[in-house]
Amino acid sequence: MKKNKDDEILLNAIGKIIRRERMKRAGKFTIFCYENDVAKTSMYMLEHARNKAFITTLFRITRLLGMSFEEFGRELDKLVPKDLYKDPEEM
Repeated sequence: MKKNKDDEILLNAIGKIIRRERMKRAGKFTIFCYENDVAKTSMYMLEHARNKAFITTLFRITRLLGMSFEEFGRELDKLVPKDLYKDPEEM
């Protein structure tokens, strides 16, 4: 999978939020995955920005973490630059 710089910034922010919230609300990685029927590999890849996630996967995991998708979006918006994915010539 080829990632550009903006993708990497976004994926890192997503992973940071998921990991932070999982640790705060759900505790141990293996237990969270087991109790919620989430593949450990998939969860690891998300938390460590190794893979792009489907929106359905993000929605499910945020709900399992006790977050609304809107809350997740607000947290994500705090971490990513406002000019992410904008054409440099438009700035």
